[in-house]
Amino acid sequence: MATIIPDEPRHKSLINRLGLHILVWVLYFFYENGIVMIIEPSQVTLFSTLIFFILNAFIFYVNTYLILPYTFGRKRAPLLVLLTFLLCVLYLALNYMITHNLESHEIPTLYTIQTIKSFILLRVFRFIYFISLSYGYYLALNTIAKERQLRKLDKLRIEESRRQASLEKEILSTELSYLRYQIHPHFLFNTLSFIYTQVRTVSATASKSVMLLSDIMRYALDNHDEEGKVELEREIQHIINLVEIHQLRFNNELYTEIKIGEPVEFKFRRIAPLLLITFVENAFKYGDLQDAAHPLQVNIYMNDGQLHFFIRNKKKVPFPSGISGGIGLANVKKRLNLMYNNDQYKLDIEEDSNLYTVTLNLNL
Repeated sequence: MATIIPDEPRHKSLINRLGLHILVWVLYFFYENGIVMIIEPSQVTLFSTLIFFILNAFIFYVNTYLILPYTFGRKRAPLLVLLTFLLCVLYLALNYMITHNLESHEIPTLYTIQTIKSFILLRVFRFIYFISLSYGYYLALNTIAKERQLRKLDKLRIEESRRQASLEKEILSTELSYLRYQIHPHFLFNTLSFIYTQVRTVSATASKSVMLLSDIMRYALDNHDEEGKVELEREIQHIINLVEIHQLRFNNELYTEIKIGEPVEFKFRRIAPLLLITFVENAFKYGDLQDAAHPLQVNIYMNDGQLHFFIRNKKKVPFPSGISGGIGLANVKKRLNLMYNNDQYKLDIEEDSNLYTVTLNLNL
């Protein structure tokens, strides 16, 4: 079982509330009994008055914190009536016992037992008085709690609105960045298609490289949905294309281990575009992928609605400082914060003298 360490501000708040309660009860005690104790000190003692006051406070808190929270406003009226009746019986019994003992020991008190009828009527009236105070206090607490909750919800809505506005601004900025590179994209793709047609009969490798390059550029320049997301399958295919085109560049001499989950796992999942590719780009740019003992490892799979992305590569020697690739690691972290809540993802980056490892768990 985990040990819960109370944080200091909450502990101080509890102490402050307890002190405030004690102060209010002390003031109320002297307000109600002070004049009697001054005018007729022989009829009452501090001891006897304090005992009855503690009993009244006991009834107040039992009703406020034990009975009302589990009955009032929860469609448990019969249970509320029953518990209130039992509490009243307990109050009368304790009151009678205390009064009887005080009288038997000849301790002065304002509360005497003359007749059972008068005793019950006076004590029931006293019980109703403190129960009414309890109801008022409980309702006031609930009202304050609801107001605080509403203010908290308003604050969360404002923060969410700001976050959404920031996200829209980021999406717009990204789209503008795309536009800077979309100089006659149709002309570019038509040209690549022409080159592919011309080299297809000459070199299968060259034609395949052109086609892969065309697919990569088309994905980067393609429009995404209103939330700025794409199908997870397209993002994964983009990674596969990038790995393949690098293999063609290096005559398939790069050592890679790419493990992708079953396609059905990724159906209907959407993700921020170009989010995973940065880590793959960095592996090719800063990694030593020509060591058979340390191949580039990429694992992508889904588990219970969560995307698991893992990549590890051997570091070049000397290893460059301030790694950045594609849109950059800093940009990736920024986009994660903008597109997803903090509890929706976990990004871990680890490195030692030989290996660089990235693990991303993302709820989709």
